Amino acid sequence: MLTRKLIRAAQVLLVLLSAADASAAKYQFTFVTHGGPGNPFWNVVIRGMNDAGKRYDCDVQWLSNPTFSIEDMPNFLEDAIAKGVDGLGITCPDPEAVRESVERASAAGIPLIILNTADPNAGGSDALPTMFYIGANEYLGGQSNAQALLLEAGKQGTRITRAVCPIQEIGHSGLEARMAGFKSILEPAGITVDGLTISNNVEQSAGLLRDYFISHPTTNAIATLGPLPADAFYLYMDESGRPAGEILHTTHDTSPAIFERIKDGYTAQAVDQQPYLQGYLTVSFLFLNREFGLSLAEDVLTGPFAINKQNVDRISALVNQGVR
Repeated sequence: MLTRKLIRAAQVLLVLLSAADASAAKYQFTFVTHGGPGNPFWNVVIRGMNDAGKRYDCDVQWLSNPTFSIEDMPNFLEDAIAKGVDGLGITCPDPEAVRESVERASAAGIPLIILNTADPNAGGSDALPTMFYIGANEYLGGQSNAQALLLEAGKQGTRITRAVCPIQEIGHSGLEARMAGFKSILEPAGITVDGLTISNNVEQSAGLLRDYFISHPTTNAIATLGPLPADAFYLYMDESGRPAGEILHTTHDTSPAIFERIKDGYTAQAVDQQPYLQGYLTVSFLFLNREFGLSLAEDVLTGPFAINKQNVDRISALVNQGVR
């Protein structure tokens, strides 16, 4: 009799423990992006994601190609949907590439936030069914860099004769918005802005820049659209022996190399989109949505934030913490 009571008590205890475990289950949030840890930029986003996961006691996961791939995103999204995640953070360099999967996730009741690269159709009938966007206004960032080049040329007592804006990922809506913003300032001023297709391969892109400058000797300004293209520009300048300031330069995003070149006079400005915030806030708002049904009425802009000689020392000091 006593044995039966003990068995029954053990069974009840197991049920109670299982119920407690179920009620204490952590939310599972997954990021599906077009870039990964092979590009140093994304490591800061990942750091923000991980820190917010710890803050809100959530399980977080990052799914992407190690370096860059839009084509891989639908498969990663389908994996996350099949897993039954509680929320998704996605990038949107090409909305049509992910539309089917995003619509399936939305129909399944999975909240989605776009980070880093906005849906170019946002606000229209073709917009993806997501909550909102967390990231920079890339068009304004391009304009800011163009204005910085004009200001730097004025300080040097010179003028921009021709400019180039190399793009490393063709079809990437965010990079194209950066270029469009850049052109919108310079072209009305009568300055020709050339496009140039490069890649995230630094050595290869440095060679393409060398060939470009040989064939376009009057070009004296360049806007790179990310850290690896900036590295390609620095490599070209070093190999060609051209001094700082001979070609005016601005860039997007940050890296230790960019900070040093701002200090050394090679780069007038870097437009930062504060990627740590993109990772951290995406998890934060997914948690608030799942826990309390909260959302926002508009996007969260994390940039453009200009880094130049006036503030680079303060910003660069945070690199070792992985938040800049």
